Amino acid sequence: MKSYIPYPLLIVLGFLRLSHGQVSTVYVDFGASNHQTVSPTIHGHVWNNVSDQNPTGVSNLVSSTGQLTGISLGVTGTVQANPFGTTVPNVSTMGGLAVDSATRDWFYLQGDQTLTITMSNMPPDGVYRLALFASRDWAGTVGTDDEIRVTRFEVAGLTQDSKLLTTSAAGIGISPQPNANRSSMAVFDPLRANANGVLTITVKRSRGAFGYLGALRLERMNVVNSPPSAISVNASGSPRIGSVLTGRYTYWDAENDPESGTQFFWERSTTAGATGVRIVEPSTTARTYTPGDADLGRYIRMGVIPRSNLAQLPGTTSYSRWMGPIVSRETRTSFHIGSSFTLWPDIPRQIREMGLVTNNPLVTGVQLTSGQGLLYHWNNGVDGGVFHSGLPSRLELATGTWDIFVIQPFNSEWKPNSVTQMREYVQRFSSLVEPHNTQVYLYCAWPWYSETVGTQTDINAAFEQVRAAVSAQRNRPILIIPAGQALRACIQSCGTGVLARYTREDFYRNREDRTDNLHLNHLGSYISALTHYATIFKTSPVGLPAQALDAGFQNDNVVTFDPLVARRLQEIVWYVVSTYPNALSVDGSANLSYILPPVIPPAIVEPDPPFVRESIFPSDPQLLQHAFSNARDSMPKASLSTVPMSFTVEYTVNSVAESQGITYTPHWSYDLQRWTATQPTDTVIRRSNDKVTISWPYTSRWRYFRVEVVKP
Repeated sequence: MKSYIPYPLLIVLGFLRLSHGQVSTVYVDFGASNHQTVSPTIHGHVWNNVSDQNPTGVSNLVSSTGQLTGISLGVTGTVQANPFGTTVPNVSTMGGLAVDSATRDWFYLQGDQTLTITMSNMPPDGVYRLALFASRDWAGTVGTDDEIRVTRFEVAGLTQDSKLLTTSAAGIGISPQPNANRSSMAVFDPLRANANGVLTITVKRSRGAFGYLGALRLERMNVVNSPPSAISVNASGSPRIGSVLTGRYTYWDAENDPESGTQFFWERSTTAGATGVRIVEPSTTARTYTPGDADLGRYIRMGVIPRSNLAQLPGTTSYSRWMGPIVSRETRTSFHIGSSFTLWPDIPRQIREMGLVTNNPLVTGVQLTSGQGLLYHWNNGVDGGVFHSGLPSRLELATGTWDIFVIQPFNSEWKPNSVTQMREYVQRFSSLVEPHNTQVYLYCAWPWYSETVGTQTDINAAFEQVRAAVSAQRNRPILIIPAGQALRACIQSCGTGVLARYTREDFYRNREDRTDNLHLNHLGSYISALTHYATIFKTSPVGLPAQALDAGFQNDNVVTFDPLVARRLQEIVWYVVSTYPNALSVDGSANLSYILPPVIPPAIVEPDPPFVRESIFPSDPQLLQHAFSNARDSMPKASLSTVPMSFTVEYTVNSVAESQGITYTPHWSYDLQRWTATQPTDTVIRRSNDKVTISWPYTSRWRYFRVEVVKP
């Protein structure tokens, strides 16, 4: 028995299919990263950019209306970019391709070089029109063969075709680029992908010195059902024999067809990036793989073949990154999250290389984002930030394949207004590894350069409070990596022995860059790396090489130090680590391989003065108004300092109120909780008539100021 769908209903169904995820046009700009096309363009179109920043292509192209298409674009060949094309493209002939940011730059090739563009995951029943554009403003000698430059485009899908495009010749353009192509395109119509959903474009030089590719437009001319895509494919877990690697991906389909029958497989290779040998055949259940002895020293990756019930073809196979080289079962693994204190000097790499010197191999994983705290790390991982690198920590830590987990809070999260949030996210992160017996460490850093060395006591106390609070909820207590305390001990040892010529400034980047108030320089970061090594391996760092990595975020150059200075710093670091509470173990006991005589620190220059008891009574607004003559400008406010590198506050007292016995007492604080009326060291108080001016240096620990007004 046959059944029929009425014709009007067919039209409605067709409309629904077209409006639900279907796309018609894709634009791609090829060229230099400083001339990418910003979307939407003057024509209202969204573009894809392939530049020297992403020279291998785009895994899921976006349509001109901003929808994902599922079509991937790959680039192979030598990618070279230059910006000498036309800035006056002809809209009447080129339509949406006429965008000067797309036509002014291009990829180029010379001699026998070829550039291959592979577009895949295309439905084989799709019918397409392809337009390719390139332009070069010729500046050669009239009458020479180089005056005319021609590019050959060869397109292979269900059938093959080729076309020539003149990209430059005398007089083919208009001012200010009279010799540049501004109108002509190589158009292929109709086109269909091959049976595997692949369309290949080959770019070659035909005449002149160079061939070019500047922009591409792909238009689909019919309604089709596109294959699905597997995007964001990756695998989590430490690359070690016996560690379970777990694959992950996101299924996507242009028509929202449900996923059905997606398959997974695993490959092995001797080098990352090489063609892999399949070690697990495709199946719907192979989302995990446990490396064995045969994988030692090799690289592993997972492949995903996305499938739906409705598409004619499975989607294009997508791969995770190569993981490896796979290490032995005995190799320890550590995962680090943090900001620039970890990222810039590449602390994980430094302790990894130190471990190699002493036969303590270590594999490290990271999630590092400059300028962000633990809340950001929890919510965003490596997605964003000015500088970032690594793997998504929440997925990695949940695999249970990391022995050591190092948490570096942001450099001000220890302060009273942030420490509660710090504790919350240390708790959240540590809960991910609680079932796996992973040892958690808190990377305890140092004061800002503008703060005193004594601020380290407050930093240590805040970290210990967080450590104790979170450890109370864990089977395995958290330990501390006392990098800041080690730095303080090194600073306090300056002026004697091999450190006779050294001062605090010799460990901070502020010495080279006065605007940097936070970071350590090469030598200071070396102390941090030594502290990590000594704490994690529970071994003296004395005898390690006198070298480190560049502490700037732009380089990983190796820097060297005076061996005698390096050894003294190693000795101090080991003394601090071996005696610091909750560094090597919770009760302070450990099998120590090297103990130094105690380093006697100098007395703290600025001990805590008596603190003011807070009044239980609220402020009296009328008293404040009377004390400062009912004038807002008379109340305490910051002013421009005449003394370099210092704070200045000024206020004006009411002489009438003062004659009535009202007193004005300055208070200082470093945490907004404890206040002192004791005038800090190097603070200058001046009074001219009724105006009071108070100044103190940036290097003081006292960051906050107020005036206590009391009536008799």
